[in-house]
Amino acid sequence: MIGRRSLILAAAGAVTGSIFSGSAGAQAADVEKRTGSRFAPLPSNPWRAPRTRVIDVPGFVDANSIWGATGRDAAGRIWVGVSAKAPGGSAHLMQFDPATNAWRDFGGVVDRLAEAHVSPPGAGQVKIHSKIVPGDDGRFYFTSMDEEGEAEDGSALPKWGSHLWRVDVESGRWEHLFAAPEGLVAAAGGGRWIYALGYWDHVLYQFDTVTQQQRRVVVGAVGGHASRNVVVGTDGHAFVPRVKRDGYGMLSAVLVEFDSELREQAVTPLEHYFGEPAAAEDHGIVGLAALADGRSLFTTHAGHLYSIEPREGAPARVSPVGWFHPQGASYAPSLFALDGRTLVAGIARRGDRYEWIVFDLASRTSRAFPFDTHGVVGPLLYGSITRDDAGRCYVGGWQSISGGGHRPLLMQVDVD
Repeated sequence: MIGRRSLILAAAGAVTGSIFSGSAGAQAADVEKRTGSRFAPLPSNPWRAPRTRVIDVPGFVDANSIWGATGRDAAGRIWVGVSAKAPGGSAHLMQFDPATNAWRDFGGVVDRLAEAHVSPPGAGQVKIHSKIVPGDDGRFYFTSMDEEGEAEDGSALPKWGSHLWRVDVESGRWEHLFAAPEGLVAAAGGGRWIYALGYWDHVLYQFDTVTQQQRRVVVGAVGGHASRNVVVGTDGHAFVPRVKRDGYGMLSAVLVEFDSELREQAVTPLEHYFGEPAAAEDHGIVGLAALADGRSLFTTHAGHLYSIEPREGAPARVSPVGWFHPQGASYAPSLFALDGRTLVAGIARRGDRYEWIVFDLASRTSRAFPFDTHGVVGPLLYGSITRDDAGRCYVGGWQSISGGGHRPLLMQVDVD
C-alpha cells in the first residue's frame, strides 16, 4: 500500500537532491550550497505544532545570546555565533553536531584579532550578529562587531568597529579579511560575492572571494535605523533598504537592487516595511528564506512577507506576498522553506507569545500553531534559516537567568 507520506510527496513534486530531479534538482542543490539552506520532503502533516527541544549551549564568560548567527556546512553540522554583552567582551564561534550532540568552540573574536595583529589592546567584539554564510570557495564568512560608544540615534559609530572573517570548515581556522568602522550587523552570500551591511546609513560592503578585493557603497538610512538583514540572490545581486524621512517627519522605505558591480539596478517601494507606528528603531528586514527555484523571501519588522524573483537581463521583480501571521502584523525573524517550493514556516511573536506559522505560497494563507518553549524564562527568539540533514530547524536567542541578565538559547524544531 502506498503510504500517505508518499502520496503527499508525489503530489508536491520532488525537492532537492533525491527529491527534485533533472535540472530542477541541480538548481535546488546550487541554491542550498550558496545560501546554506536545506530543503526536505514535506512532513506527513505540516499543519500542526512542531516538536521542540532546548539545546544546552556551552558557556563562557559573559555569554549572552545567539542573534540569528547560524549556518550549516555540507556535513550537516550547525555553526553558531554566540555573543557577549559587557564592553571589551568577545563573541565566540561554535559548532554543534546534531548526529552526536557534541559542541566545538573555535574561539573568541578578540583572541583571533590579537593573533592577526589587527586590533589594539582593550578592543571589544561582543557580537557575531550576522548569519554564517557559505562562499563558492567552500569556506564560511561572517562578521563580528562591537557596540561600545555607539549612539542609538545614529550620531556615533561603535568605538571598535567591525570585521569580516573567513573560516575553514574542517580545521576551524579563522582568517581576517578586513575591518570596517560601521557595525556590520548582517552578512549574506551570492556564491563568489559576500556582502555585509553596516550601520549607520546602511553601508553595503562587498568582498570578492576570487580577487580578494572589497568595495562599498552608501545606500542610505535615517538616524538610528539599521536593517538586521541584507538579501542576496544566487546571481550575486544584493537588495538593501533605503530609508528616508520627508519634511513632515514621515518615514518611507524602498528596496534597492545592486548588481555584482555594485551598480544600482532598481528601486521598489516597501509599503509594509515598518511596524505601527513607523519608527527608526524598527529592525527592517528580519526574516530570510531561499526557494529552490532561486527566488528569495523576506519578512519586514511589521511581519509582511515579500518575494524577490530574479530575471535575466532585467531587474528582479519584488512583490508583496501577504502577512506572514494569519492575524496580521507580527515579528517574524525566522523563515524555513520546508520543501523549497510550496510551504514556508517560522516563528512569529505577537505580544509576549511565540507561535509556529505555516504559510502556503500558492494560496497566500497561513495558520498559527502553539510553540513549546519548555518553560524557558523570558525567552527572546531571533532569526535563522538553518536546518540539519534531518530537516530540523534551529532558532537562537536568549533566556533570562536568576539574578538578572541572560544566557544563550538554542532551540531545535522538528516539523516531521
